Amino acid sequence: MKEGTLEGFIFEMIDQCKFLFFPEQWNNTFLDYSKNEVFALFYIYRKGSANMTEIADYLGVPLNTATGIISRLEKRGVVGRERDMADKRVVTIAISEEGKSFMTSQVQELEHYYQLFMGSVTEDEKLVLFRIATKFFDIMTSELVKKEQVQETKKTIRKITIE
Repeated sequence: MKEGTLEGFIFEMIDQCKFLFFPEQWNNTFLDYSKNEVFALFYIYRKGSANMTEIADYLGVPLNTATGIISRLEKRGVVGRERDMADKRVVTIAISEEGKSFMTSQVQELEHYYQLFMGSVTEDEKLVLFRIATKFFDIMTSELVKKEQVQETKKTIRKITIE
């Protein structure tokens, strides 16, 4: 590994950020949750409630995977399932009081660190930071769309000869 290379940069960032991934650094964070559980919980918290199809679409996973994610969140007591009175087939997932309390405390903790960081940078640095972040996400999104398009064109129908 050489100084000034992408690999060097990545490993330096990992070394600088590794403390974020140790549970001792945080009181009650999402380290016990999977990535999809965290995203589902944030989505439901933000919307108040959602049906299984909305959650599956948001996460980009099949419905049966979303069902497993919600089941795990329900076991933790942070969400609950409610049947629609008009159509019993529709299940709405809502954040529980325990889930609201948990999410509120987590958002407040994130807000605390955000405020500390934003208070330490100048207005010009904030503008540059947001421009770079926007550019980064635009490029990543564009590349992912291109990758998906390539994957779609590679999918072909296989013909199986039956004798």
